[in-house]
Amino acid sequence: MSSPNAVASAAARHRGAVLKAYRDLVDVVRRSSPVAARDAMLEEARTEIRAHAAETDESKRLDLLRKLVARVGYLRIVTPKGGRHKREGGTFVVREGELVEDGGESKGKRVADGKISMQEAHEYHNRLMKRQYFGRKPPPQPPML
Repeated sequence: MSSPNAVASAAARHRGAVLKAYRDLVDVVRRSSPVAARDAMLEEARTEIRAHAAETDESKRLDLLRKLVARVGYLRIVTPKGGRHKREGGTFVVREGELVEDGGESKGKRVADGKISMQEAHEYHNRLMKRQYFGRKPPPQPPML
């Protein structure tokens, strides 16, 4: 027969698992869109968890926990990410040694636009290659046309 300490320990572990699943449910439900549905879903989960809090049959408790975890998993699938998971800010790049908010497209020096010469573009390319290879000599490049 099981000792009282083992039963208490199993109950504490189960309680912790239920609380973690409930916290996950609250987190996912808070990201869901209709506010009225949020409150209804949270209230339904609260009443169901409280109604089965005194359950002593371990297989029944595990079955209820599985249902709660499955519900959280389903809600994660159908709820779009947002809130704290959403990255706030824009796209930043370093241009001319300064951090600017913009896309990765280079707006400025281009040989095709005639803004820089082919020689300047080749020197700029060699500088970038040296930077890419951490100051060491990069592999040989084909000669400039």
